[in-house]
Amino acid sequence: MSIAIIGDLCLDLAYQVTTDQAEISVETGLQTYSVLKSTPALGGACNVAVNCKTLGADRVDIYGIVGSDFFGDLLISLLHTHGIETEGVIRQEEKWATHVYHKVFEKGVEHPRFDSGNFNTPTEASIEDLVAVLRKRLSGYDAVIINEQVPRGLHSESFQKILNQVIESSSSDSGVRWFADCRKLNDMYRDTIHKLNEQEGRLLYGPSCTVSRQELALWLTRYFKQPVVLTLGPDGAIAVDESEVIHEFPGIHFAGQIDAVGAGDAFLAGLVVAVAWGASLSEAAYIGNICAGVSLKVLYECGHPTTKEIISLAEKADWRYHPEIADDERKAQYWKDTPLEIVVPSQMKGFPKVAIFDHDGTISTLRQGWEAVMEQSMLTAIAGEAYSSLSSKELQSLREDIHAFIDRTTGIQTIEQMHYLVDLVHHYGYVPKKNVLTAVQYKELYNKELLAMVDKKVNEIRAGRLDATDVTIKGSIDFLRFLSSHGTELYLASGTDVDDVKREAALLGYAEYFEDRIVGSVGDVSNDPKRLVIKQIIETQLKGVGESCVVFGDGPVEMREAKRHGLLAVGLLSDEVRRYGLNMKKRNRLVLGGADLLIPDFSHASSLSEYLGWEVK
Repeated sequence: MSIAIIGDLCLDLAYQVTTDQAEISVETGLQTYSVLKSTPALGGACNVAVNCKTLGADRVDIYGIVGSDFFGDLLISLLHTHGIETEGVIRQEEKWATHVYHKVFEKGVEHPRFDSGNFNTPTEASIEDLVAVLRKRLSGYDAVIINEQVPRGLHSESFQKILNQVIESSSSDSGVRWFADCRKLNDMYRDTIHKLNEQEGRLLYGPSCTVSRQELALWLTRYFKQPVVLTLGPDGAIAVDESEVIHEFPGIHFAGQIDAVGAGDAFLAGLVVAVAWGASLSEAAYIGNICAGVSLKVLYECGHPTTKEIISLAEKADWRYHPEIADDERKAQYWKDTPLEIVVPSQMKGFPKVAIFDHDGTISTLRQGWEAVMEQSMLTAIAGEAYSSLSSKELQSLREDIHAFIDRTTGIQTIEQMHYLVDLVHHYGYVPKKNVLTAVQYKELYNKELLAMVDKKVNEIRAGRLDATDVTIKGSIDFLRFLSSHGTELYLASGTDVDDVKREAALLGYAEYFEDRIVGSVGDVSNDPKRLVIKQIIETQLKGVGESCVVFGDGPVEMREAKRHGLLAVGLLSDEVRRYGLNMKKRNRLVLGGADLLIPDFSHASSLSEYLGWEVK
């Protein structure tokens, strides 16, 4: 396989800095920074080239211009390190400085960037030399990628005109597939397969663009008269092929930190390499989508997906479903005149053989308020002794990051959250490395605070001042009794420690409905209890009949697991303070997690039962 990339050749220089061991400059009186680490990396078209090589292209040639400077030497050297051919790289003596992006990071926060190359102009001689090499080698390529992303780079009007002539002359007789990934010139290289993002697509459509994403992708295909791949950021991508068939690919949910830098390049490389291998456009777009997901997990540098990483992520990805419905409450569709929201119509008729329930927030509210406890616990862990010296801006930024983290990880095991917490403590760098605790130790500190809160409610129950109805979602215990009396086998699956779940279920009087089918965390991040119980039920109980099992929960984890195995997913928009009514803050993540149906609480079980064809009681 042979691929060419024509475009803007860039170099990224990332600096990790700190004020530790740094002085106030005697000459200027300004604070200096200590550089902990500086890392050069290829960017722009060069990054696309590296990705193509990593994904298995035998030969990757790159075309572009660099300056006659030290950074040009470094860029070419790095290309050679990756086995990329540079005969098409032109060294321009005048009016050109190699595109370099100096990125400075301090405790995970990026400072203003310093860019060089913003005043470049390609000479006619440089353009002629580059195109001469391209014409000589063109017939040997399976695919050619056009990259354009800097304000003043290779793509002058003169270069655009000549490159379009090359595309026109080659498309008819050589069989070379041309791809374009442009920031501002999508309308220029028309006789190519376009990969562009939603914002770029809507700009082409015009200021009055209010069409859906699917309609936009189809319009772009007809506009270019070529296949189009429209990327949607966290929501995945849409591909429209030569026959104007629309293919949709969901985005991927990540619990941990992500970095979007380079994800578009990874998508493009996966798309093109797959097409060059003979994949259809829809197959190639699926590969590109996974490649972008792999890249997102690499922090502070561009990720270069490997085949092994792509296969691994494809097997275990947590997909984001129905983003447009999730983001817009106006698109909610309700059954008859009830609060039962139908996201995906269900075909289930008759009582389920098995029903799986999440615990906290779905049945029990003993842990209501856990988010505030975790927020304070994480804040203490991350800031350490620096807490009192943080500025109000730093503290607010840290709280916002913690809020986002808790929202992303709601429903997973506490021990898994604590593993991510360890990463965050290292990431911010307020705590010396020797003082960073283990995930188990952080969990013990959090549990101590959480259980102190829970114990107060437990003591009130034992004293008779509270009963089960005061600390459970309305109608939940009656609903458990209802299903159990009709032969449905009930399972309780929670990310909370299993001993605590069993103790609380017994205290509140519903353990009997689950018998020995209560599963919780045992501190093993590789064995999530919700995943394990669903896998066990499918293998031993259902014999592949997904519709005979329903999953109830107020978090995205159980929704995703249900969706992964084709089970009916019912999301609870539960208000854990009032214990009844709607909590619309949960709607977005439940729909994205794959919920088919949504109800506020179990006082609306009669509507659910009628809709699903169960006996109404």
